[in-house]
Amino acid sequence: MRKVLLYISFLMLATTACKKNTVEKPIVVEPPVVTPPTSTEKIKDVANFKFGAAVKSDLIKGESAYNNTFKGEFNQLSAEYEMKMNFIWTAENTYFFADCDYLVNYAQQNNMDVHGHTLLWYKSFPEWFKNANYDTVTFENKVKTFIQTVVGRYKGKIKSWDVANEIFNDNGSLRVESQIQGKFKDPIAFVGRCFKYANEADPAAKLFYNDYSVVLAAGKRRAMKEMAVRFKESGVPIHGLGDQFHYRISTNQTQISNGFADLVSTGLLIHISEIDIKVNTNNVSTYVLTDADKQKQAEVYKNIVKLYNAIPANQKFAITTWGITDKYTWLKESANGFKEYPLLFDESYAKKPAYFGFLAGLK
Repeated sequence: MRKVLLYISFLMLATTACKKNTVEKPIVVEPPVVTPPTSTEKIKDVANFKFGAAVKSDLIKGESAYNNTFKGEFNQLSAEYEMKMNFIWTAENTYFFADCDYLVNYAQQNNMDVHGHTLLWYKSFPEWFKNANYDTVTFENKVKTFIQTVVGRYKGKIKSWDVANEIFNDNGSLRVESQIQGKFKDPIAFVGRCFKYANEADPAAKLFYNDYSVVLAAGKRRAMKEMAVRFKESGVPIHGLGDQFHYRISTNQTQISNGFADLVSTGLLIHISEIDIKVNTNNVSTYVLTDADKQKQAEVYKNIVKLYNAIPANQKFAITTWGITDKYTWLKESANGFKEYPLLFDESYAKKPAYFGFLAGLK
């Protein structure tokens, strides 16, 4: 028995010694690796409508990141300015088509559709034309010649046109500065004839009326709808309506939704034609883009795309962003000069949360 007790004591001492010589390691819990949401999906591959952007030919030629992003991410082209009247019609019998030709050829090489913007816009009448002070008949004949010269040149290559742009005020009245108010007893009839001139030059082209703040300004929307009804009843070939969608992260989404439903009720093709969403809502020169505002912007894009994606398939035409990258947004070039970041790609061409918000709206 004594031997047994001694043996047990020995074991206890040995165990105690082992414990003293063992260093217990603390349990370390590694935090989970959190990766930001990403997707290899591209909007143009997911959408069941065209995904376009307004571009500048000099940037396509001069900056590889701009060029690669555009041809890699989009399948429709609008010219930011090269297809407007004052850039093409440089004198009464002189037309400059080099930039237009380049963009149309570029689109064909990259399997893109082209949307022509725009044939008739009060801000793009050339100075020589305005100063000519033509009588009503001559004015219309000159405009007819311009429309049919341009549309005819790109017959079968430019698949759609904004025939007229921004002829209404927000209350639905005609713009005094539109060049047609006061010149014609029935300005809307003149616009209708312009649609006919474009149709005669290319019967296959889809023809649109385009304006801004359409889903917000009930008066303007009413005037557009009344014009569309009048055109359809009188045989004027109008195929679609465009709303530019230059809105803000603070724009009332319910108002957008209700106005959009009213626009869709026309049964025409619907084009969200120049979308960008401002984040610097107070136009502050010291504004800094925050993660919170990026997410708000993403939600606005998501909501707008959900609205568009839900309309009847035969009314879906395209969603076109007004530019590609925040680096070259027209809002930075505008008179106020404030900092703004309204598009889907940042200044380094990285996809913003807005891009993924757009994608989410498609699903």
